[in-house]
Amino acid sequence: MKNMDRIVIYTSDIMLLTDKSESYARKEIQILKKALNKEKHQKVTIKEYCRYYDFCIEDVLDVLSKRNL
Repeated sequence: MKNMDRIVIYTSDIMLLTDKSESYARKEIQILKKALNKEKHQKVTIKEYCRYYDFCIEDVLDVLSKRNL
């Protein structure tokens, strides 16, 4: 597994992980920010995403790192 050089999760990452649309992925980030009491300018991390949705972080990082090859 290739190491990830970032900690922030992006709309395109969620689209890849869930096979859903861009609008779905944007909504997921909005839901997360609200649940985590984040302000508009604050980012959501991959770790927060995994914790919230109970995803295995190693699996998520594996999928994301394969896309970045």
